Amino acid sequence: MSFPTRQFFGCLLVACMVPSAQADADDTFNVYLAEGYQQDSNLFRQSANQQSDSILTTSATLAFSKPLAQQRFSLDASLIDYRYSKNDYLDYRATNYNGAWNWALTHRLTGVLSFSQVEAQTSFVDYSQGPQLTRPIVRRTNVNHFGAEWQVMGGWRLLGGLTNNQQSNSSTFTAQNSYELNSWELGAKYVWPSGNYLQLLRREGSGEYKDRALVGFDVVPAPFNSQFDTGFTQTDTEARLYVPLTGKSSLDGRVMHQTRKHDHFSQRDYSVNVGRVDYTWRATGNISLATGLRREVAAYQTPISSYYVADGFNIQPAWQISPKVVARFNYDWQRRKYEGALVTGQPEWRDTLQTARVSVDWAPVRWATLSTGYQRDTRSSTRVNSDFKANILSLNVRLSF
Repeated sequence: MSFPTRQFFGCLLVACMVPSAQADADDTFNVYLAEGYQQDSNLFRQSANQQSDSILTTSATLAFSKPLAQQRFSLDASLIDYRYSKNDYLDYRATNYNGAWNWALTHRLTGVLSFSQVEAQTSFVDYSQGPQLTRPIVRRTNVNHFGAEWQVMGGWRLLGGLTNNQQSNSSTFTAQNSYELNSWELGAKYVWPSGNYLQLLRREGSGEYKDRALVGFDVVPAPFNSQFDTGFTQTDTEARLYVPLTGKSSLDGRVMHQTRKHDHFSQRDYSVNVGRVDYTWRATGNISLATGLRREVAAYQTPISSYYVADGFNIQPAWQISPKVVARFNYDWQRRKYEGALVTGQPEWRDTLQTARVSVDWAPVRWATLSTGYQRDTRSSTRVNSDFKANILSLNVRLSF
């Protein structure tokens, strides 16, 4: 038995022996410890020369929540250690946090001041260099936001906010480069007594790509110029509707038109309609269902693409088998179409991605949860040698204090 496996099952033994120091949702402070073991049959998502690996994750989370008069303060911070059995050059530690101050000056003027950070390795679905890597590409995403909502009269509300969004990669990844985007938003919202609401929002921002030097056409002419810009502007026009259909179901829909214009290279621009519709249903006290349709857009800058549009579908049923056991299933289908090639006449590039996962959570006591799951990932692509299949087995234990 390998060392990571021994360490994992040692944690399972601790879960059965630790005294009942229970976490409670009403506690000001909660501590969570977790250990995970994952076996991936095709780590680098390759069509050939597949490499399997096992990954051990160890995490500690501190959660804080405190109401104070009309204010509420919350913070959760996690330290996660990732260890690879074979490809240990991919080892890294992630520091994630999410904090918020839900403020209220009066019962009519409320808002939120929030900040967050997520660190995670760039998916090998997006980064296909595979075994040629010499170190992980860890993406850090920071979002800082200030938002306000003013109840003008009746169900009418005015909205406004400022957001700072930063994305940085630990190594060069030009397809989705590091950037910083600062934006403002203004809008209106109407809330019906039943809880339905309709919201209209306008958002405009200015972004800067990091670690890029501008190479103009006067230096390198087309079509040899990679056209990697140093800045852009982004505009979103969004409408959102929330409808609690019954006491057991609800519908949440959003449509948005997003436009991104670059400072120097218009070939990289896009203007796309996106959105999503989510439906949730609690059929009984033991059975629930969440499903949704979506269209998304993302910058993906290579010589044969500037962005992709992804149409997707997701369904997630859950069954509470007993007070201590929950079975879950998740199926996600996504089709990506890559657009904005720098050179005309390129063959069409489409990817179809599918993920199916079945898992079971067992909570033998209130302060411990054991989870096991099986996941199947596949991709079929119009690009040669881009298809893949991967099987993932996982086992996790989580302790709450």
